[in-house]
Amino acid sequence: MPVTDLHALGLIYTHALNTDYAMVMTIYGIYLHAVFVSLTLGLPLAILAWLIMWSRTHDNLYLNYAKTLTNVLIVNFALGVVTGTIVEFGLLDIWPTSILLFASSGFLPLLYEATIAFIGEAVLVVFFLITLGRWRAGYSIALLIVTWFLGSLSGYFILTANAWMNVPWGMGNILRALYPFLPSYGPDDANVTGVLNLAALLVNYTLYGYGSMALSNPGFTHLVGVFYLNPYISLVNPDAIITTFHTLFAAYAIGLGVVGTALSVRYLGTRDDKYIKLLRPILWVLTIVLLIEPIVLGHFMGDTVVKYQPLKFTALVTLTGGKGVYGYEFYDPIEALFAYGNPYHPIHGFEYYLSSCNALGNTTFVELYEKLDPSMINYISGISNLTLSSYCREAVLSLELIAPLVSAFYYTMIGSGIIIAIAAVLVLFTYLIRIPVLTDITDFINYRLLSPLIGYYNVLPFLTMVMAFGSAIAATAGWAAREIGRQPWTIYGLITTNEVVTPVPITPVFVAYVLAILTAIAVGGSLAMYYVATRPGILRNISELLRGGES
Repeated sequence: MPVTDLHALGLIYTHALNTDYAMVMTIYGIYLHAVFVSLTLGLPLAILAWLIMWSRTHDNLYLNYAKTLTNVLIVNFALGVVTGTIVEFGLLDIWPTSILLFASSGFLPLLYEATIAFIGEAVLVVFFLITLGRWRAGYSIALLIVTWFLGSLSGYFILTANAWMNVPWGMGNILRALYPFLPSYGPDDANVTGVLNLAALLVNYTLYGYGSMALSNPGFTHLVGVFYLNPYISLVNPDAIITTFHTLFAAYAIGLGVVGTALSVRYLGTRDDKYIKLLRPILWVLTIVLLIEPIVLGHFMGDTVVKYQPLKFTALVTLTGGKGVYGYEFYDPIEALFAYGNPYHPIHGFEYYLSSCNALGNTTFVELYEKLDPSMINYISGISNLTLSSYCREAVLSLELIAPLVSAFYYTMIGSGIIIAIAAVLVLFTYLIRIPVLTDITDFINYRLLSPLIGYYNVLPFLTMVMAFGSAIAATAGWAAREIGRQPWTIYGLITTNEVVTPVPITPVFVAYVLAILTAIAVGGSLAMYYVATRPGILRNISELLRGGES
């Protein structure tokens, strides 16, 4: 069947069934992996807080629970490795074109992550387990800090690759040739001919049902050529640093929140004050993290979206923009104040982006490639007579359809962030430090308003669980808004989702099978961590059984 211009736009920008199935598996896998990663990053901070208290007080309660939580950390670390491996294989098998990311802008970050950060963290976390309680507190604390730093560094390198998918730094003005509303993405370090040839190849194979089979083209490397002139470009992406801090702080909050919730539940069930004693040093770290994360880092994260992903920003504020969001511009004083520093600054509506597309005029793809690389014209036969403006408009319309969903996730994140910040303030100034006026206000809320409703001794555990669950909700919704808001692109403004999915048919049975495997890992892993946490001697008993079997 010949591919018409209208049909071509649908094939490029409208999710195929294979794409939807692939996204279900990928989303589930990444979120599951993120849970274990969050614990890997957050648990060391709880252990660190207890070790500092042990070094100061010589109270073995802190040391014993630090040992128990370290055992949980080891089990969780192994689960993170397993789920991470599955996710990586999924990226290569289900989204084959992701190899372009790994081989170009993501090569050095992922290489450094594997060879420096991850291996170093894996070695040191085992070394820490072996030496904990045998070394002086100061040595153990120093070793744990280095281990935690390497884990965070691993997150930085991985998030750098993700940040490039959201902000393809080094593309300069290339992407503006197809989408005029996009900004300049830094220096011109990309091969212009290579980028457009890549686009032609991916479009060609997508239109004729082969998805990312462009990579199997024997002449692919020759046709595309050197993709990036500077292999370090992704490491200097301005979005990478803020994405890293914002995401890592969210992970710290989730990991600390899990420990805080566990201690709160134990206290509520036993009324044993030792759990409040263990909880307090953790709350110091958690409250500080939660006051920095939504207020400071959230603001800077929003600034990068406004600057480098304008279409996403409009999608994020759809629910408060009302009907005006579908016009040329609209006014949202609160969002405009945070985005531009001026509550009266207009925000672009979807019609603005459509009008920007119209500025491309009636230039067709065949005319574009006649000027740039005539040898690629055969590869764009399906869209040769399609105008650049219609191609651009379809990208805008495809996001406009899902903008309310993106906005719902965004405001869920904002709402949760406000709640956890309030809870953090209430904990900080009533239970951790006492400052005139501020403490008077938080005491009134905690003891006069909350206490009669939930009980005097339940306020602190309640606020702890609010921070924990609120952090999980905010992180989940925020990542959904970030990734879904990037649609219709896998790499913003460069490669669409349909162009990277595998051409091999994905069936519902296969999806169910993969989800079942991931769920089994999650359930089994969670039970393992639970038993290690609640039965500290279980690992010792297993070790004795293994030694007995060897003899």
